[in-house]
Amino acid sequence: MDSRYRIQQKSVGQGGFGVIDKAFDDALERTLAIKTLDPLFKKTPSAEDKERFRREAKVLASLTHPNIPAIYDVVIPADESEFKILFQWIDGITIREYLTTRGPLTLDQVRLWFGHICSALTHAHSKNIIHRDIKPSNLIVTHDLSSCYLVDFGIALRTSDIKRVTEGTPIGTPGYMSPEQERGDELTAASDLFSLGVVLYESLSGSKPTVGQYVPLNSINETIPSTIDELVRRCLLDARTRIQTAVEFSDQLKNALRPRASFSIVLSEGSLADVHLGLTQMSPEEYANLPKGQRTLIISRLKDLIRVNAPHMLNPIASLLSELCRLGHFSPKPDFPFIVEKAVEFGYETRYTTLWTGNISIRNTLNASALTCHSEPHRIITEKTLAHWTNIDTVTQKESWYHHDLRVLLQNLLANNQCPDDLSTTLAEKLDRLNELTHPAAAPA
Repeated sequence: MDSRYRIQQKSVGQGGFGVIDKAFDDALERTLAIKTLDPLFKKTPSAEDKERFRREAKVLASLTHPNIPAIYDVVIPADESEFKILFQWIDGITIREYLTTRGPLTLDQVRLWFGHICSALTHAHSKNIIHRDIKPSNLIVTHDLSSCYLVDFGIALRTSDIKRVTEGTPIGTPGYMSPEQERGDELTAASDLFSLGVVLYESLSGSKPTVGQYVPLNSINETIPSTIDELVRRCLLDARTRIQTAVEFSDQLKNALRPRASFSIVLSEGSLADVHLGLTQMSPEEYANLPKGQRTLIISRLKDLIRVNAPHMLNPIASLLSELCRLGHFSPKPDFPFIVEKAVEFGYETRYTTLWTGNISIRNTLNASALTCHSEPHRIITEKTLAHWTNIDTVTQKESWYHHDLRVLLQNLLANNQCPDDLSTTLAEKLDRLNELTHPAAAPA
């Protein structure tokens, strides 16, 4: 391997056939990923093997798409039975990591990120390349959450090559492979769509759909439209009858996330999912211009959900709170104080599962509102923040995400040019104390 590539971190990821190292290219001064496919050759590779894999790698290198990492080079060292692919390093987290640390995706995130993945798959399929291993750990979201990449295409082997190289074991991950992939049959693009449907379900619920006993997403979270369930079910059908293309998947996803009626009709006749979907389409100005009766009805439904206090309603409540926190600061009275109080509670303190506390979507929208809102909602957010954290020392036992997001909230309130002098001093004291608690000074040498 060329000495120009310095390994910075070994085994940062694992994909089909091998492991991925993070490296730095000294010549071009850029970070890249190196995937070593050493398990690929169970026996000493022949010249024909090497040439075939080089040829197939050229096909992969032809994938030029904003949501597919670019392949830079392919290397087979003369003295090793290895095959290395050098490709673009994506700085972000996988959907698997996101689900584990932050919980299910929002509908807006699904709309954006699955749109990117469908576009990437459409491009790959147009070149007769089938991914074969679509799963949450092969979808990487950039740290600013603006883009999602489909990674780890592995080697674009033909089915006959796969059987020879893997001794009949199909490439893929159990639980995400289509039935025809598990059987080792010849695959079409529809196999990737099966896997994508499984990932969509998991991204919204936190778990894969149960084979033979489908539990609707809408029954897990009533703010998820039943049309999303229709899409997932179509992906899980037999290969001949399921969704065949990523374009078809993308179109049905867009339709599933499109409001079906006027907001007045939605409020009077629609489901909770319809109401939530209508809110996701609004700007804060549009929400502020709704008739007072409509805004009152929305808050009334939210309060009723909170009063029910049922575990299965926590996710719907969080979804509504996230949208109302985003929308409500343009019409701060009389409902915004209640929204902010509950946003702090459900964003930071509520335990949704044994592994998942708090809701990052609520915290993000609260932080964004704190930075950009006008004077009256700014005072409301500040007062509710100070009231909730009267004793900032209690956060010492909290997780790192808690400290980070609370720090951002306090900083944004201070950075807002609407921050009044009488509150800025108290906010600054809270922020300083939080920094002392979470970043203690180093002991003297």
